[in-house]
Amino acid sequence: MKKRYIAGLALALVGILSGCGQAKTQPADNTISITPVERKTTGSQIDKSVKYEFSGNHADANGIEIQRYAWDGSAWNKDEFGLFTVNSEKVGESSGTIRFEPESDAVNSEYIIVVQSDDFGGSIQNADSSKLSGLPTEQLTSAVAVQEEKIDDLAVDAEIPLLVRTFRTDGTQVLVAIDAFADPENSSAVKYSSYAEAYTVKFVKNDNL
Repeated sequence: MKKRYIAGLALALVGILSGCGQAKTQPADNTISITPVERKTTGSQIDKSVKYEFSGNHADANGIEIQRYAWDGSAWNKDEFGLFTVNSEKVGESSGTIRFEPESDAVNSEYIIVVQSDDFGGSIQNADSSKLSGLPTEQLTSAVAVQEEKIDDLAVDAEIPLLVRTFRTDGTQVLVAIDAFADPENSSAVKYSSYAEAYTVKFVKNDNL
């Protein structure tokens, strides 16, 4: 069994592969592979740091876009100032990492996003949200979900979630799944959160570069 992501259908196909029992094949040309490689715990919070590796595999891509979304109670909305881009003609021929690092030990710490490759250097971006920073911290808890399996065949211009994070202010914690981005209506962690955010990635071909 193998997940196939194509532009326009990527969100509907996001999920976790389990029990397939089949050997992984090499990714096809013009596709990108994404591999979750690290999740660190700090203090009482889970998954404070998240790291992925990516490989272009001759993809026709010259940019990486990471988009932040916020949950408004009924839908995911793009953060107006939450689009982070890295542009290089070598994206499709390169390998590198995408990291989400908390800027502090606070439960509601913002993420610093680091995209790094030996071929086109690095980019460090920080997303700020007044709603997140304004959450009361006395009984604040968070839960984080990431992709659990390697994706070998992500197509250029297809968008997938890399991270979903939810917060509650009543001292309880409800685990969240990465599927909550594609299907939030079936996620109690998102629907009943005090605040929820998601980060997606898309490898793109910009004709203007």
